[in-house]
Amino acid sequence: MLALLKAIFYILSFITVASAIYTVTCRNLARAVFVFFTTLFCLAGIYVFAFADFIAITQIMVYVGGIVILMLFGIMLSNRNVFAVLTDPKAETKLFPINVIGGILLSLVVLAGLLSIVWLANVGQLSWIKQNTLENISYVGGENSAHVLGVNFMTTYLLPFEAISVYLLAVLIGAAYLARRKRVR
Repeated sequence: MLALLKAIFYILSFITVASAIYTVTCRNLARAVFVFFTTLFCLAGIYVFAFADFIAITQIMVYVGGIVILMLFGIMLSNRNVFAVLTDPKAETKLFPINVIGGILLSLVVLAGLLSIVWLANVGQLSWIKQNTLENISYVGGENSAHVLGVNFMTTYLLPFEAISVYLLAVLIGAAYLARRKRVR
């Protein structure tokens, strides 16, 4: 039984790495999104092997079910000329300084805001956190309980949780940008 589980883990790992490499190197955008679906789904399988059931289900619901479908809608609804900027070297050199400087500045502002919130927040003074840590309740299901995860999301892992929300916002903005109609002048 252990050999079978080990074999399944290695197969999932190989498929994850191979499909991730193919996603990055593929020139066809639609095919890359479908292979990215395989990467994320196999990664959820690896999470199951790591006994992170909640993370595996979240991976399937949020990334496989949400992000990949959003990317597919963006590709299907977009005009093919939107991608011409990526292949035109003249357009790339004109937009490069503006994109890089704007992206770096926006990232620094968001990072500074998140770090200041975490730095200024005194997590130990919140009454519901004190109550949960002082009561020392034994939970059914151990560490995979949604209650324990919820408390950890709002205390220990608040910064990564917010970083993921900013990432999801960026994906939504990117999909809206790709799906926009070309203005007629």
